[in-house]
Amino acid sequence: MTLLIISFLAGMLTILAPCVLPLLPIIVGGAASDVNNKWKPYIITASLAVSVILFTLILKVSTAFIAIPQDFWSWFSGGILLFFGFTMLFPDVWEKITMHFSFGTKSQRLLAKGSQKKGIWGDIAMGAALGPVFSSCSPTYFIILATVLPASFGTGLIYLIAYAAGLSLMLLLIALLGQKFASKLTGVSDPHGWFKRTLGVLFLIVGIAIISGYDKVFESLILDSGAYDTIGGIEETLLKDVEK
Repeated sequence: MTLLIISFLAGMLTILAPCVLPLLPIIVGGAASDVNNKWKPYIITASLAVSVILFTLILKVSTAFIAIPQDFWSWFSGGILLFFGFTMLFPDVWEKITMHFSFGTKSQRLLAKGSQKKGIWGDIAMGAALGPVFSSCSPTYFIILATVLPASFGTGLIYLIAYAAGLSLMLLLIALLGQKFASKLTGVSDPHGWFKRTLGVLFLIVGIAIISGYDKVFESLILDSGAYDTIGGIEETLLKDVEK
């Protein structure tokens, strides 16, 4: 079995890893926030996949942003999620703010529209928000970063894309299930309803966890408990087959 296939399978298996937990509320919540938009799950997951690839190359391979502390990216990603959570939890406040400052330019109108989950740019920003702080428990992911990319950038990039494709495929399936489940609930489309407010609280919790670093603490606790040993063991077995 080639490393390319293993990279794709590793991305799929990563969905069960604790390091992907911060992604799930954003993917599922974002897709479920608009049950009438069938493209939302695809846009969010595709944006996440592209963001993971780009920021992996920029932050973990390239020295372009080496002087920028990790805290900046935590505040950057967490801040985006806090913004979306705030607009979902307090839609009237955001509307008053936009009216007060007379958001009249095209870009500002798009941002306001996206914040209400009706614009494509809001979906893209939501999916891409976790790219800068993405981390993986996958042994295959670390091999790609530490061994393949330094030896051959082109080959490493292909493997990284395969890994991100496997990850995003599983996230897409979960997002589609979440959207389908939400469509059966009442009051989902009401911006002042319990569903949107619950999503807002969820986004705020994830955003605060990323900014404070508690998401990593929680992931470490799960890893130390051995809950991921079975999944990691499957990858280790597949990787040993490649080495033979």
